[in-house]
Amino acid sequence: MSLTLKGHAVAPGIAIGRVHLAERNELEIGEYRISEADVENEIQRYRNAVDAARDQLNELADKIHPDVAVPAVEIIQSHVLMMGDSKIRESTEIHIREELCNAEWALQSQLEQVLSEFRSMDDEYIRTRGEDVTQVVRLIQSKLSAETANKPFENIPDRLADTLVIAKELTPGELALLHERGVAGIVTEHGGPHSHTAILASSLGIPAVLGVREARRLLREDSTIIVDGGLGAVFADPDSARLQRYQEIQREAERFRLSLIALRDRPAVSLDGVEISLQANAERPAELIQSVEVGSQGIGLYRTEFLYLQGRPPDEESQLEEYLSAIQTLAGKPLTIRTLDLGADKSTGVLDFSQLRRSVNPALGLRAIRLCLSDTALFKTQLRAILRASHAGPVRCLIPMVTSVREVQLVKELVEEAKQDLDKRKLPYDANIPLGAMIEVPAAALSLGDLGRYLDFVSIGTNDLLQYTLAVDRGDEQVAHLYDLQHPGVVRLIKHILKVARTLEIPASVCGEVAGESRYTQLLLALGLKEFSMHPARLLEVKQVVRKTNISAAKVAINQWLDDPGGQDDPTLLEILDRSQINP
Repeated sequence: MSLTLKGHAVAPGIAIGRVHLAERNELEIGEYRISEADVENEIQRYRNAVDAARDQLNELADKIHPDVAVPAVEIIQSHVLMMGDSKIRESTEIHIREELCNAEWALQSQLEQVLSEFRSMDDEYIRTRGEDVTQVVRLIQSKLSAETANKPFENIPDRLADTLVIAKELTPGELALLHERGVAGIVTEHGGPHSHTAILASSLGIPAVLGVREARRLLREDSTIIVDGGLGAVFADPDSARLQRYQEIQREAERFRLSLIALRDRPAVSLDGVEISLQANAERPAELIQSVEVGSQGIGLYRTEFLYLQGRPPDEESQLEEYLSAIQTLAGKPLTIRTLDLGADKSTGVLDFSQLRRSVNPALGLRAIRLCLSDTALFKTQLRAILRASHAGPVRCLIPMVTSVREVQLVKELVEEAKQDLDKRKLPYDANIPLGAMIEVPAAALSLGDLGRYLDFVSIGTNDLLQYTLAVDRGDEQVAHLYDLQHPGVVRLIKHILKVARTLEIPASVCGEVAGESRYTQLLLALGLKEFSMHPARLLEVKQVVRKTNISAAKVAINQWLDDPGGQDDPTLLEILDRSQINP
């Protein structure tokens, strides 16, 4: 008999297969005493467990890079960063020494203290991040147990093709492991649309429905189910008509994927002859390779935060090695390296994670270029590595979260000092390396006429620009619906940035997530954007939209809309732009 279950639609896509009910290996955290002679051995056992947990997450991050959007890796890396939290580490080791107890119990005691701090926070988002700390601690504790060290589940097969896993809940690390084993889809009893599990499933392209109550009781092992991640529905034992209909949807999706592959070597030119530059965002080697495979015109955003995930800042030579490898992979295509962008929700040993808990609003605190200018020795090390890499190929240097002319001037002064350091060592570099800034703050956007006189290019970071302009945290489900690129204020702000950049005759791109969302491509083209940078997995779909768009007609439509944006019952801007392409 067919059964339909409803939950949260968090990761679109269709999965058809057989049910596998997952059972997690539950940890039993007990307390026992150790002798003073065993203290150092116990502390070393704890440190080894932290290293093993960090290595597991880094390995998972590397394995999921080839076909995953950025949020997935950022979530896993945020857990890696938490493992370097000096407050938890030092407090745990002190607890072992003073209480003469085992590492598992000492870590559990510190977890309770940390969670009490999170619960006392006024900010709902920060309070919920206590779940991440719990997951990190559980992973370390599992490494301290011989029984669960490398077995998060009791009964998960090594290969999960055509298998849909049903679980009570899943941590990001567990979900990444399921992805590695080829899981077709997931259903969980707990979890909401803005949880890290939801974001990760969507990024990995795993059809998922979360928050399906009593799913493990209602679904039978080895029974056939359909998971419709876009609808938020699970169909158990579907009848033949429904099964055939969903199989056809799957085949249509595969035909669409193949049609995109055919676009790889075709130019990104609009119907009215406007050439568009499509570049990629990248971080680790697999994304660089993927960007070349899809025919990107270069890397418009190369993130460097991953270099700082090993517990201590990377030295000049290790950074240079990574940059040179990226240049070699790109084989002459340009590489735009963004300097360290940590702080807020991305912390490291450089910025102790405990500072996040103390910050009232980390998004407005010590982060990105502010952090770098507070530690110029750290910053100059990276600048020297970037400069040295520029000798090997076309490299640009991009500074995140700039807000004032003074910040740009200070950066330029530090770049000159870095050049002088290299001159003394007789090391070559491109003396004319372009310097750009990310426009992510309304103040920077509105003063671009001043900032731009000191810059060679700009890149619009729409993720933060929308957050700061709309005063909306997209991770807060209570207000996430207000996070909208179609807001007239946001549209006018981006149009202003692009207009000022044209006046200054400096290139302007968009490297935020909306650059890779094909539903927004016409909107950005209508505003005058000619340079996109996105995750490589999104590039061909955006190219398809570019090739089907008459930009002149779209510009007329958006200008008319800006004269009168209309009300709630009027067509949306995206609908108006779609209509403009009918007999333009």
